[in-house]
Amino acid sequence: MLKSGVYTQLSPVLFGNGTLQQVGKKAKELGMNKVLLVTDKKISEIGYAEKVANIIREEDVQVVIWDGVETDCPDYTVTAAAAIGREKAVDGIVGLGGGSTLDSAKAIAAVIPNGDEVLQEIVLYLTGQKNYAVKPVTMLLIPTTSGTGSESTFVSVISSEIMQCKIGLPCPPDYAIVDPELTVGCPAFITAFTGMDAFSHANEALTEGKNTPHSDLLAYEAIRLITKWLPIAVKDINNVEARENLALASNFAGIAFNESGVHMGHSTAHALGHMYHISHGICCALVTPAIIEFAAKTYPEKMKKIGEIMGVTFSSEEPEAIGKAVGNAVRKLCKEIQIPSFREQGFTKEQILAAKPMIYKEPLCMSFGGTITEQDVVTTLETLYDGYQ
Repeated sequence: MLKSGVYTQLSPVLFGNGTLQQVGKKAKELGMNKVLLVTDKKISEIGYAEKVANIIREEDVQVVIWDGVETDCPDYTVTAAAAIGREKAVDGIVGLGGGSTLDSAKAIAAVIPNGDEVLQEIVLYLTGQKNYAVKPVTMLLIPTTSGTGSESTFVSVISSEIMQCKIGLPCPPDYAIVDPELTVGCPAFITAFTGMDAFSHANEALTEGKNTPHSDLLAYEAIRLITKWLPIAVKDINNVEARENLALASNFAGIAFNESGVHMGHSTAHALGHMYHISHGICCALVTPAIIEFAAKTYPEKMKKIGEIMGVTFSSEEPEAIGKAVGNAVRKLCKEIQIPSFREQGFTKEQILAAKPMIYKEPLCMSFGGTITEQDVVTTLETLYDGYQ
């Protein structure tokens, strides 16, 4: 019997090469008269921010550029940008950049009309002390990397000084433009770890408790596309066909986990990223093989299907053997695209194991469609450190 569940797509997505040219028209259609263009210094330096601003201005929509995004979206940057947005009386947000930028844009959109206290309220919401319901200003998101899928997810992940960890702020976008041409030429290393971030979204969406046949379909296709095209894009950063397929995979994986969810893998990535300021994508890449080995005990058929997509030949139908074979296939992919191990980055096993309390207390950890114990977290941390050198 097929599992029942809600099929959803959060917001419309305009996909394809050259679609960036429609950003002004779409901003106007969404009712924007004056937008805060949220981006980072690198995007500004290469001229993308001004290019997008000019396209928007052609539709008689005013633009204020804010390029103060920082990695991991610290909450103080969100409040600073929101203050500018209120001062300039903007009625829309356009986010242009990678995952940190899109998450920042979503959080800023929530804080502008509702005040900085929203960041306090979300803490109370996450600790079960208060309901959370805010309406953000209208937002349109444009990714320049293929990894987070943030343009199609309801949550913004930011670093909270109050909670001393990463938190999820519900603030769904209204529209997304995914133009693969914006990702052409993205450096190989960034291409590698953002691609594995998307892989981790798809993998965890398959075994999160709220998964549906629809989310599974998108997740498997994302894994197929990433397995085929990520090594090609890393070797040839200007390969347009690879960029198109990775952009599609990232968006599919984002929609899949927005509908389903993620679990212990992302709790682990959030904790390690917060504690040691490691790139989220690198953390996701390194934890995914261990998560596959763990999930295979409960979902051997799904992990086997991932392996079949990746070309794995199985010598045993035992769940543990399936998990090991598929986990090793992902490790091989990570080696091929030159993801460095935690040891190569200078971290000890003890440092990695120290993340256990933060991982286990994050509610996201328990979203797995099965049981997770503290020992499971420890075993996963040991596996991700020892299994990839």
